[in-house]
Amino acid sequence: MKKRRLGLILASSIVVSSLLQNSLCTHAQNTVAETVKSLEGESVYQIMVDRFYDGDPSNNAKGEAFRYTENNQDDFRYMHGGDWQGVIDKIPYIKGMGYTAIWISPVADPQLWGMPDANGKQWPTAYHGYNVYDPNRANRYFGTDDPIQSKKKLKELVDECHKNGMKVILDVVPNHVGDYLQGQGTNAHYLNAFLSMKNGTQLQPVAPFNNINWYNNKGDIDFSNEHPHSDWKSAKIENHDLGGLDDLNYDNASAKQAMFQSIKSWFDYTGADAARVDAAKCMRPSDVHDLEEYIGVPTFGENFDMCPEYVSKWVGSNGETGMLDFPLFQSVVNDFGYGKNFDNTSEISLKSIFDKDYYYGNNVNEMVTFIDNHDRNRFLTEASGDVRKLKNALTFIYSCRGVPVVFQGTEQERGNANGSLINGIADTYNRWSMQTKDKQGNILHDYFNTDTGTYQTIAHLNKLRSKYSALRNGTQREMWSSPHLYAFSRRIDSGKEKGQELICAFNNSEQTQSANMQIRTESSILPGATLVNVDDPSDTVVVTSDGRVNISVLPQNNKIYTLKTQGEVNVSNFVDMTFTVRNATTTWGENIYLVGNCKELGNWNPDLAVGPGSCTNYPNWEVKVKLPKNKDIEFKAIKKDGSGHVVWESGSNHTLHVKQGQNNYSFDW
Repeated sequence: MKKRRLGLILASSIVVSSLLQNSLCTHAQNTVAETVKSLEGESVYQIMVDRFYDGDPSNNAKGEAFRYTENNQDDFRYMHGGDWQGVIDKIPYIKGMGYTAIWISPVADPQLWGMPDANGKQWPTAYHGYNVYDPNRANRYFGTDDPIQSKKKLKELVDECHKNGMKVILDVVPNHVGDYLQGQGTNAHYLNAFLSMKNGTQLQPVAPFNNINWYNNKGDIDFSNEHPHSDWKSAKIENHDLGGLDDLNYDNASAKQAMFQSIKSWFDYTGADAARVDAAKCMRPSDVHDLEEYIGVPTFGENFDMCPEYVSKWVGSNGETGMLDFPLFQSVVNDFGYGKNFDNTSEISLKSIFDKDYYYGNNVNEMVTFIDNHDRNRFLTEASGDVRKLKNALTFIYSCRGVPVVFQGTEQERGNANGSLINGIADTYNRWSMQTKDKQGNILHDYFNTDTGTYQTIAHLNKLRSKYSALRNGTQREMWSSPHLYAFSRRIDSGKEKGQELICAFNNSEQTQSANMQIRTESSILPGATLVNVDDPSDTVVVTSDGRVNISVLPQNNKIYTLKTQGEVNVSNFVDMTFTVRNATTTWGENIYLVGNCKELGNWNPDLAVGPGSCTNYPNWEVKVKLPKNKDIEFKAIKKDGSGHVVWESGSNHTLHVKQGQNNYSFDW
C-alpha cells in the first residue's frame, strides 16, 4: 500500500458484465495453455526502480520533482533517479545472490504531481508508479521521453534478465488511476486539464481513461470500519477510492476491458513472466482472477490483511495463483523480530498461521513470503539492529513453504534510514536508495557491497534451494512447536524425487533450545538413519529405534538436516495406521494427539504424544503413526494447547491388535 501525498498508493475493485466475461474467458482459453501458471520454486528480489540505481541521468525528473538527498522524511517523497538501465547495470549484483526472478515497480507512466495541499504546494509522488497517468505509455522517468524508446528499454531489461536466467515480475495497478477526481458521488468532477498543468503533465488521465463514468466516484475507503470482515464491508472497500486514487468501476465492461488490455500489452510486448497485483484487496477476487486469465501469466496479489481465511478468498480457482502472505509476514516479525512465542495460538504466531494453511489448498506453495517490503518497516529496525535475527528470519522464509521475496537492500544490513520505526504505512525512511548522495549527486555511500554477511547468506540460501527441491516444492509438516523452538519437515511426496526430505528447526531465543521430536509418519526416514546438517558436515544426528530425533539449536539460530545414510529397520514389521477421531471439538489453540502404552505412542507421556492431527473436515481429526505389527496396544486421544494443558478423552482405553491389512481405526471422542 502507498500514499497519495505522503506515499500511500494502493488499489481496489469491482465486477463484470456477461458480455465482457465471455470475451475474457475466450482469450484465456487461447493463452493459458501456452504458459505455466506458477511461481512455485522461484526466489524473488523486489526492486523499487526509482530507489535502486541511476543508470541514465538524462531521464531524471527536473526541478522540484527531483532530489538526490535523503536527509529528512520530505526528501523521500521525491524522485531520486533510479531507472531500468540501472537495473540492467546491476544484474550481475542481483545474480550474484542467486535470485531466479526480479519484481519491479509499476512500468506505466505516472502522474508526476499530486494534488495541491492546503498551502498550494505541489507534491511529486511519481517515483513509485502506483498513481498511473497513462496506463499505455512506458514510464518516461525509468526509460526515456520518447514513448517508443522507453518501451524498448523496458523490453531490453526483460530480455537481459532472461539471458541471465531470471524471470521478470511486473507490478500492475488495475484498481485505480492517479488522483484526478474532485468531490464525492454526484459532485465528483475532473479538474480542467488546461488549468492544472505542471511541467507539461496534466492531472486528467489520458484517453480513454478520462471518462468519469468509468469510476465509482464514492469517495475514500473508510478502513476504520473494516473489521470484522463482512460482505458489505468488502463491497465498500471494492467500490471506494484508495487514499484518494480514483477507483475504476469493474461493472463497466468498457472500463474493465481497457484496463485489462493495457496491462496485457506490457506482457505481450516484453515477454515478462508474472505479475504482482497492487491492492488486490480492493478488487473482487473474481475480477483479479479474470485479469490473470486474460494476461495469461501467474499473478500474486496484495491483500494487506492478517487473516488467512480472508486472504485465501483471493487464492485458487476463483482468484490468483498466489498472494503476498501478510499473515505469515506478521508472525515472522512477531516471532523472529521480537522473540515472541512460536506456539501461541491466541496471537499471530508461526503455529497459529501455519495451522490455517489448509485454506490455501493446493496453492500453499504459491504463497509469497517476505520479512519486509516497501510498505513495511525494515525488518532489521523491527529487530533492533540484530543481524542474527535478520539472518534467522531470512533462512526461515527460504526453507518454509512459499515463494520467498527479499526487498532491495536487505542484504546490506541496514534498517530504516532514520533508525526508528515508522507508524502506520511505512513509505519514507524504509525506501532508501542503494546509493546515498549529497545535493550535487556525489556518492557518499554505495550499498552494492557483495561482501556483507547477509549478501553471502542469501547467496547460500539460494544455492540450498537450488540443490534441494524439497525446499522449493516439498510438502511442509509441523514436527515441533514450543515457545522458542519451531521445527517442520519439507518432503517431496511424489515424482522422481519422492522421499527427499529436510528437517528445519528454528530458535528465536537467547538460550540453546533442544527437542526430542518424532519423525513424521509420512516420512521415508527410518529408525537408525543418520541426518546431517546441510551447513556443517560434522553435525549429525541419528534417528532412534522408536523414530525420534534429538535436535539442539543455538540462540537466534537454525539448523536444516537432510538424510545422510538411511536406517536399516525392516519396514515390513510396521503398519502405517491412520486414526480418525470423530466429533473432537476443540477450542482455539487446541489440537488432537494420540498417546498410548508403547514407545511409538509416547508410553502414556502427553509430552511424547503423536500429533498434532490434521483436520480437513472439522471436527473430525486424523492422526497417522507407524506401529509395530502383531502388537496389542492401548491408547486414548488427548487435546493439547500451546501452553501444554492436556484434556484426556473420557472412558476406557481403546484397544487394538495391530495387523497387516488393517490400516484405519475410527472412534468418537
